[in-house]
Amino acid sequence: MTQTILNNGTGMRISREVLESVCKKMIRMILFCLPGAFRGTIYSVGPIPDLQTIRIASGRRDAQTDEIIWGVANPSDYDYPGKGWKVYRDRPGGILEAMAWCVGTQKSWTADDPENNSRCVRKQLEGKAEDDYHHMEPVLVRKTDLWEKMPAEGAFPKDSSGWAIWQDSPYATVAVIKIHFLPGTINRGDRSTRIIKELSRSLGTEMLSLHAREVALEKQKRLTEERQHTCDNLAHDFRNVITRTGFAYRAINNEISYLREFWENLIRHFNPEALDKKKIVAELNGVLKALQQNDGSREVFRLILYLDQLKESTLLPEQSAMWLRRKIKPLWQSILSNSQIAASLREEVEGYFDKLAESFYVGVNQKLIDNIDVLSDELKQQWTELAYKEIDGSTNGLVKDYVELLDRTNIDIPHKRQTSKNFIYLKGLIELVPHIESKLNDCLELLKNGSSSHQSFD
Repeated sequence: MTQTILNNGTGMRISREVLESVCKKMIRMILFCLPGAFRGTIYSVGPIPDLQTIRIASGRRDAQTDEIIWGVANPSDYDYPGKGWKVYRDRPGGILEAMAWCVGTQKSWTADDPENNSRCVRKQLEGKAEDDYHHMEPVLVRKTDLWEKMPAEGAFPKDSSGWAIWQDSPYATVAVIKIHFLPGTINRGDRSTRIIKELSRSLGTEMLSLHAREVALEKQKRLTEERQHTCDNLAHDFRNVITRTGFAYRAINNEISYLREFWENLIRHFNPEALDKKKIVAELNGVLKALQQNDGSREVFRLILYLDQLKESTLLPEQSAMWLRRKIKPLWQSILSNSQIAASLREEVEGYFDKLAESFYVGVNQKLIDNIDVLSDELKQQWTELAYKEIDGSTNGLVKDYVELLDRTNIDIPHKRQTSKNFIYLKGLIELVPHIESKLNDCLELLKNGSSSHQSFD
């Protein structure tokens, strides 16, 4: 089972698998170093105030092969999820456990005389002692190394008298080592117990190192997530800003549509016979309204509405043709399929559609353009090219050509000066947008990667 030993940052933050591996390594080292030792168990302790004590690893040495056999210990009350401090601590009239002594007093316990072991649980419960020679050693780490901020006084667990344990100790108990010995091979304060104590310090150092590494990784992960969250929010806001600046292209294309409308009116002025979209739609609507009075169809009303929208628009010829092809003609075909309309009326409407389609291209009809005698051929060609374009991110550089066209044209154009200024202002804006977007993307990338490099917006 994967588990992290932690509680709001006051415990050791080590994954169960890693901690088990470290504990097995320590048990193996102790059993190999001490000939009289034959079984070892290590328990994790923490966090405060619960001090849940859990058996992490247990193994014994095979007498024949000298190999370590893991997980062979009998079932224990300290198997996962273990026992909390309030359960195993010393209580008046209760069972005295060596575990409580090691965890609470931060001192070792040596059972070198099992018959007189005051903390032998089996003897207290069943009245009989075992040849259970063992030594238990608490694993201690400095509080200042374990905790970035010292817990409040009331956070420390209490003994049965209400006194906070470890209050005056610079250490916290994070584990307990229990080593079983052959009879007569262990004594309090002997070489074996001193070796176990030294190795417990090594285990404490390794556990603290793993804990610090895990904390650092979690901080790094949290920092990365926060940075990513910040980047995502900024990117969203910046994209909104950039998207909203798209109005500049719409504004420019509106100005171009005004020039296109002026150009087509200029052509009709010098070519009275030229087809006029607005006049054609007006005549067509007259026919359709008469049809609507007889038919009362909603589709006829919608068709008139679409035609009025087309009449008031200043789309490019291809866009107008598409509007006619996709919106108007299918609706007209639907009306024909559901109505009894005279063939002559059908032909009349179809004729208007043909004229309407032709009227879209008046502004690019070279024969009509040649009749304009107030402009040079060069200017007429420039008008034709520029009036029938739309500006987007790939054609920013053309905006200056519209300013130049207005400056060179001497004929009277309504709001000419204002239109020229609009082009100049909008030109500056759309040229700035890609620059801003590029710089913002660079800054976001630096922020996402945690770079401290300074990115200039100059």
